[in-house]
Amino acid sequence: MNSKNILSAILAVFLITAAGCGEAEKDALADAGAKQQAETQEESHAASFALADIDGRNQAVNPGDGKLYVLNFWATWCPPCRKEMPEMDHFAAAHAQDLVFYGINMQEDSEKVTGFMQKNDYKMHVLLDAAGKVANTYHVRAIPTTVIIDGMGTVKFRKEGMATEKELEDALARVK
Repeated sequence: MNSKNILSAILAVFLITAAGCGEAEKDALADAGAKQQAETQEESHAASFALADIDGRNQAVNPGDGKLYVLNFWATWCPPCRKEMPEMDHFAAAHAQDLVFYGINMQEDSEKVTGFMQKNDYKMHVLLDAAGKVANTYHVRAIPTTVIIDGMGTVKFRKEGMATEKELEDALARVK
């Protein structure tokens, strides 16, 4: 392998890590450069859905029901997702009384996700999007992706790529 190929491979890995983990990264490195971390404040109405949690209980999410929701789409195999997970878990615990936080796992089985959560002692509530339908509904192109939905059901914040607890706190302050 020559120097140019090595440099190209390193650049592709960097772009994948910086952008997050998405289907394009799994299927073809060529798309890696097209994905970038992005935070948007474009408002749209959030869709209702129901998913099973890791204990098999069905959970309904009905944006517009007066509750503030934070949805974090992730997977155990995604390095940026794993890196942000401690902050997501801490944020979810810190705001357990004033919002509903769901980590929405993308297309992994319950046993794998449960093992990951237990091994890392994470406590946040996790829903399983086994078929990826909710991710498609929310136009998730890369993971992690985090969405904040106000009590009226309007998407007020969306971040593709890793989000920090501070970013979520700042976004939450703008929403409240």
